[in-house]
Amino acid sequence: MFLEKNRDRIEKDFEKLCQEWPKVMEPVAEELAGWDPDTALAGKYLYANMPLSDIANYSADIFYDFAAHGVFLYREYEKVRKLPEEIFLNYVLYHRVNEEEIDVCRKRFYESIVDYLKETDQGRTLEEMPDKEAALELNFWCAREASYQAADARTASAKTVFESGRGRCGEESVFGVNALRSAGIPARQVYAPRWSHCDDNHAWVEAYLDGNWYFLGACEPELELNQGWFNGAASRAMMIHSRWFDSVLPQDEEVIGGEGMAAMLNQLSRYADTTKAEVTVKDASGMPASGVQVDFHVLNYAEFYPVASMRTGEDGKVSFTTGFGSLYVEARKGDLRCEFLMNTREKTSWECTLAKKEDPAGEWTSFDLYAPHDRMGTKAALDEQTKAAYDKKLAAVNGKRLQKVKHFKNPDWEKFFYGDAATAGWRGKLLGTLTEKDKLDVKCAVLEEHLTEALKYADKYPEEVFVPYVLSPRIWDEVLKPWRKEIGETLTAQQQEAFARNPAAIWDFVDANIKERPERERSSIYTTPAAALRLGSANKNSKKILFVAIARTLGIPARLNRENGSMEYWKDGAFVPVLAAEEKTCALTLLPDAEKTVWKYFQNWSLGRMENGVYRSLFIQDDWEKGSLTIPLVPGVYRILTANRLPSGNIFGERYDFCLKDGEEKTVTMNFRQASASDILTDNILPEFTLKKENGEEVSVSDLTKKEAMLLIWLEESKEPTEHILNELMERQEEFRELADRIAFIIRTPKALEDSTLSKCRSAIPGIAVYYDDFGETAEILARRIYTEPGRWPLIIVADSHTGQLEAVYGTSGYNVGTGDMLLRVMRAEEEA
Repeated sequence: MFLEKNRDRIEKDFEKLCQEWPKVMEPVAEELAGWDPDTALAGKYLYANMPLSDIANYSADIFYDFAAHGVFLYREYEKVRKLPEEIFLNYVLYHRVNEEEIDVCRKRFYESIVDYLKETDQGRTLEEMPDKEAALELNFWCAREASYQAADARTASAKTVFESGRGRCGEESVFGVNALRSAGIPARQVYAPRWSHCDDNHAWVEAYLDGNWYFLGACEPELELNQGWFNGAASRAMMIHSRWFDSVLPQDEEVIGGEGMAAMLNQLSRYADTTKAEVTVKDASGMPASGVQVDFHVLNYAEFYPVASMRTGEDGKVSFTTGFGSLYVEARKGDLRCEFLMNTREKTSWECTLAKKEDPAGEWTSFDLYAPHDRMGTKAALDEQTKAAYDKKLAAVNGKRLQKVKHFKNPDWEKFFYGDAATAGWRGKLLGTLTEKDKLDVKCAVLEEHLTEALKYADKYPEEVFVPYVLSPRIWDEVLKPWRKEIGETLTAQQQEAFARNPAAIWDFVDANIKERPERERSSIYTTPAAALRLGSANKNSKKILFVAIARTLGIPARLNRENGSMEYWKDGAFVPVLAAEEKTCALTLLPDAEKTVWKYFQNWSLGRMENGVYRSLFIQDDWEKGSLTIPLVPGVYRILTANRLPSGNIFGERYDFCLKDGEEKTVTMNFRQASASDILTDNILPEFTLKKENGEEVSVSDLTKKEAMLLIWLEESKEPTEHILNELMERQEEFRELADRIAFIIRTPKALEDSTLSKCRSAIPGIAVYYDDFGETAEILARRIYTEPGRWPLIIVADSHTGQLEAVYGTSGYNVGTGDMLLRVMRAEEEA
């Protein structure tokens, strides 16, 4: 029997949901009653375990695709029927991967995969292929359909990634998980929420095969499982997690907290050397403090970012598995808190005592953070025949994808743009308010509704106010939906008149009528405005979005301030905050440090304000006019963090905590802990080796580096890690131009020069030399000499032989955000050494 073990639970949970939310669930129940009984049961499971925002944002026919296809797989494939029910429910049937938009995709992906498998050399079916082999093969299909492209924070649907052929890593992995699930292979997305050794995060895919979990890079096919360019980076993480949406937690997983209704599961042990860390929190009397929220952070992008959050039990303890490195710990309960740094290289247990936090002293304090060491793995080298076959196969799928991307156009975008000629000018202006990602998936009907409903207010405001703050449907990172007409029909004439007289009253209405149910939501998934009104529930950010939507519907210019997310509306020629607590009556002026550090926000400094016991980073325009920066702020407690990331991944940090009272203006001189040459530079001895010029002539690297150090970069064109470093060089192109005669790009063949990003970089930084190498044994030896894993590209070495011995004064490989800045610092330090 289908879902025999969980049938009763699903029916009870669905019935409870219908009783709690009758207005929205009654039509859903009627819709499911017309489905096949097994499909209806699958649909009930989805509804019982989805965020409320999904119930409100999407119609039941969207979820029919997931339910019906899950039942099809169960009936069609014996290996799917043999899966444990909890694995099938959560990792095959379930519709959501993370925070992506949901759209119909499973049946379509399945049909495309079946056709793809027929075209392969062996032409086997999913039933005939062992699961491990199928997972590897399906990743080639994923690579045929999509590849990496940097994008904004909104997570597009798997369908959009499939159709457009592009997505950032979080979207590639959402797509990859949906692809595997559509083929009956249990899959989930795993995340390094933030790296410890460099500034960024990453997501990839895990598949449940033969009773165990294995990983693979989304849309980055390999010939073996548990291989990816991120292996080394993952081995240096302090946390890697996955999400679980079911109300019944898994028995064999370590839960490290959650985000609303989603539990976070600790997957780090699969990737890194780990230890068990334990924290005991006590009250002022020395007794264990229960129910204390304990957050563990890494310093990344110059801000403390939480990677695990738990509550203490009756014994006052929390414990979890983590890596061998540093974490910043905050424990809080009510107005009591304690904080400290932990380094798991030194010990594995800590105690802290809760106390009321006094007003900060307003002085700089230093701290050190240590990143885990790289766990050196070995990747078996492919023989020439296997490598040639792999390269040919990869080139074939890449070629098909590139053709798709080249010709992709969103027909809805063009349909809207070329719509009614009478409104042609406004159409272009509305489209100009949208993001590049919006161009990929926005619907014409959505845009038409916003245009039609907003144009009646066009004469009320200057165009620079009307277009972005009344006409635009884009408010934050929410899914774009129509909402103006429904909002207008929901509000009474009296309400609309009252809100027009006093826009701040809109928030009073929203806050009073829209409940917050964080235990049934996720803070990163937004309920769209009309859906929030229908449901009567939404998270805090969705309520703020609704405020702006109501204001714009009524012709009142409104926005969410990108700096701190505060609600604002247009009044007397300026934007004013809705809430008095968000009025900026203070000012902070930052002065440069004595060393004239180049300050870059979210790279080497950040500013956070304490809200509800937690510091929230502000999003600031990093505009240092005449060397200083003045920031209007609301009263409150603040913290400045500065971070000097060393080549080892460790950080020299500084913090400055201070309080701003109403009307206060404060000046702070920035502080950046300088690293000595010995902190930055290494002296790893390298073997003598040569590179080739285009004409085949060999050049000794010792000869190239006799007078001064040289930056050597082995580039694997078109691959994501190489794209990152080339983009970082271009971001700092003026500084790198001064070093161009000391930089060499190393490639396999002249064809690599045709790569668009590589070509663009060479144009931006003329004078960079180009040499050739086979990326074989020599590159492997060099990688091992700088303590990085062979085969991870780009391989980056700053080499110097002026002492008579060829040495690597700095080296890294693979993906490390911030490498461009680090290379500038290393080259300057080498000049001074």
